[in-house]
Amino acid sequence: MFHGNAKKLFARASFFSVLILLSGCGVWTDFTTYFNTYYNAKTLFDQVEEEINLQKKDPFIFREDLQNASQYGNQYGQQNQFGGQFNQQNQFGQQNQFNQQNQFNQQNQLNQQNQFNQQNPNQSLSQQGNLRTSPQLSGNVAEALKRVIEKCSKILQYEKNSSYFSDALFITGKALYYQQEYARAQRKFTELAGLGKTKYSSENKLWLAKTDLQLHDFEAGLKLIDQVKAEAIENEDEKLFNEASITKISFLIFRKELTGAIEECMNFLKESKDDETSALVSYQMGKIYLTLNDKENALKAFSEVVKYSPTVDVEFNSRFEAAKILKDLKRMDESESAFNDLLNRGKFKLYIDQVMIQLGKIYYDENKINQALNIFHDVDTTYRMLPTSADAQIKLGEIYHKKLGLYDSASVYYTKASMSVQNREVKTEASLRVSDFAKYFGLKEEEKKLNRDLLYISDMKQYMQDSVDYAIAYRDYVANVKAMNDAQRSDPNLINTQEINFAAQEQQYKQQLLALIQKQKKGLIFTPAQLIGLGKYTQPERPKLSSDTTKTILSKSYYNLGSLFYSELEVPDSAKFYFNKILTEFPGKPVRVQAMYALGTYYETHNDSLKADSLYKIIYKDFPKDPLSEAAGIKLGLVKKEEKKIVVQKEADPAEPSYIAAEKIYFDKNFKTAIDSFRSVYKRFPQSDYAPKSLYYIGMIYEKDLKMYDSAAVAYKIINDDYPKTKVATLVIAKYTEYKKEQDLKAEEVKKQEAERKKKDEELNKKEIPAQPVQKPSTPENKTEAAKEPAEKDMPIKRKIVKDSAEVKKIAPIPDTVKQKPGGTIAVPDTGKVKPGNTEK
Repeated sequence: MFHGNAKKLFARASFFSVLILLSGCGVWTDFTTYFNTYYNAKTLFDQVEEEINLQKKDPFIFREDLQNASQYGNQYGQQNQFGGQFNQQNQFGQQNQFNQQNQFNQQNQLNQQNQFNQQNPNQSLSQQGNLRTSPQLSGNVAEALKRVIEKCSKILQYEKNSSYFSDALFITGKALYYQQEYARAQRKFTELAGLGKTKYSSENKLWLAKTDLQLHDFEAGLKLIDQVKAEAIENEDEKLFNEASITKISFLIFRKELTGAIEECMNFLKESKDDETSALVSYQMGKIYLTLNDKENALKAFSEVVKYSPTVDVEFNSRFEAAKILKDLKRMDESESAFNDLLNRGKFKLYIDQVMIQLGKIYYDENKINQALNIFHDVDTTYRMLPTSADAQIKLGEIYHKKLGLYDSASVYYTKASMSVQNREVKTEASLRVSDFAKYFGLKEEEKKLNRDLLYISDMKQYMQDSVDYAIAYRDYVANVKAMNDAQRSDPNLINTQEINFAAQEQQYKQQLLALIQKQKKGLIFTPAQLIGLGKYTQPERPKLSSDTTKTILSKSYYNLGSLFYSELEVPDSAKFYFNKILTEFPGKPVRVQAMYALGTYYETHNDSLKADSLYKIIYKDFPKDPLSEAAGIKLGLVKKEEKKIVVQKEADPAEPSYIAAEKIYFDKNFKTAIDSFRSVYKRFPQSDYAPKSLYYIGMIYEKDLKMYDSAAVAYKIINDDYPKTKVATLVIAKYTEYKKEQDLKAEEVKKQEAERKKKDEELNKKEIPAQPVQKPSTPENKTEAAKEPAEKDMPIKRKIVKDSAEVKKIAPIPDTVKQKPGGTIAVPDTGKVKPGNTEK
């Protein structure tokens, strides 16, 4: 009993002792601040920063706002004011991961998901290969950063005596930096530096340097970074040295000072003891050399990555790039060997599809067509959910197109590649090819029809025979369609046995034939009736044009085919065939001069100047009035070519100082002044690279800061119309398109309401229009009277009533005996009734 009471008394004494110890103002303040505010802010910020680092596209990208759209605050598909979504690539990556997870078993889910992440440009080099899922925050990153700043502001405002004041300042500065509020972030870092020596002194100096660079105070920023690097080396702070060095390299790449960036990479490799980061920097140096087209040094940099301790993805990427460079340097055997080595290394199994594509390209370049076909077919069928599938499809299309001349198969693979949603570059190229082949097939159909018309014009018996043959084939076709339908209706396994019209029966028959082609593919021989079902056998038509007109049209069709082969399809030998055909079979047609000049160009590009000059001479001498005569004279040197002034662009862009000044104004939140400054850049330097960027800033200020969406749309429209091929155009096209759709819908609604209003007004006017009075015969008196009085239809109603009353009085004056009673009624005396026909009263 006594022992139990003693324990309770000791516990209470201990508790009160702690309270007494914590009753000191500073300690108690730190205690409450930490548990009530700082702990929550720090925990939330750590999660946000981890998310930002995981989502960062590339550790060597210095500015991501104008180059790759706004990265932060839109990572969870946040809707913009125009109804679009910014981070479509990230959403697309998530969707593809989901698709792959449904397709493969659990182990392959993990492998292929990681494989796609390795290929997704949203994944940074330092994070590739990391299978850990990033923490999912409630809401989006921008909102989380706001909450961090709000929590820290409580410490900064009310808890200034807390030892966590410096922590709150540092976190606030970093949060503002991530929000791209660089001026405000700079003030926080400067305030922290003013507190004297703290645990954040060196790191704070680095972040202050970052804000200086972002605010274009380059000299101060670079000076601070060099100080941070020196302090980090002295204090053996490897992490800080790495971060400072990467910041400087990134900045130099951003400023396109690539030689300086290479020098900084070399300095890092000399000083750093972190082999993993050294591997990453060596890989980046190789990429910089590639940008400078210095392939030998790039090969050396990529090859030296393995001297360090690279991650799996960095090692693969460096070996992969080195093998590609060997191919570009025509060292085919070495390149093939390097790719085969990658293919056989088990740790690179997630990248097999990429390696196979490169091997297939080597086989293609070495004209090993069968090997190339096999490897591209394997990629297309095995890795259908990955972007490399589209690469394989377009290469298959190219092989069938340029190597084998099988245009039907080429069109099929180009069409498949054009539907890819994973590889935009391939999709664009394939779409152009699909369009070219659509032109080709259309011209071939036209050629076939015109040649058949010429045959029928010269031999009408042939037309009659073909018509009879088609009638027989069509009779068999109808019988086949009905037989198929009867068989389906009598089949007890088929649920739908209702009678359908003949058009639907024809469609089913065609689908059956297409399924047969898909199943057997080769060795099929179709009857004329089946060809009708496939749309490849049509009814003969009697020619409507003369033979000469038909030949003129056919010669133009041949010229169009030749031009298509020469320019778009890139098959010059086929182009030569059609141009020669025009000169031999249609020598008197208008396109002969064009065909002659095109054929001369063909010989010129094939280094046969003798044949080319002979054709140019014929054009120049025999067709002086043709527009191509002068061009032929220039080719022969007989006509002096007009000299064009070559404008050499200066290295320094004159718009840059004004653009930098405008950015500073923007970061200081002087939005209206910033708009005027950016507009001045666009107006004065429309050809500069800074012109579309200035317009983008104008639109962004109107949209996000001033909420003036119509004005933002105007800026985005100018970018879309005048600078469609720039990077910023890709950032605004989706937003502007969505906005334009909304405006078009509103305009249609207004038009509809206006039309309904006009209709109602017309109906009301019809009801109120009075009967027109009978016009009197035209007399001089009437004319005089009409001149004095305005037209009756133009009179006001009140005036018209007065006028009518006056006219009545002239015709029948009111007798004096007619008097008005006090109540408003009129008393009429009894004058007796007038009988019909009796004029007396």
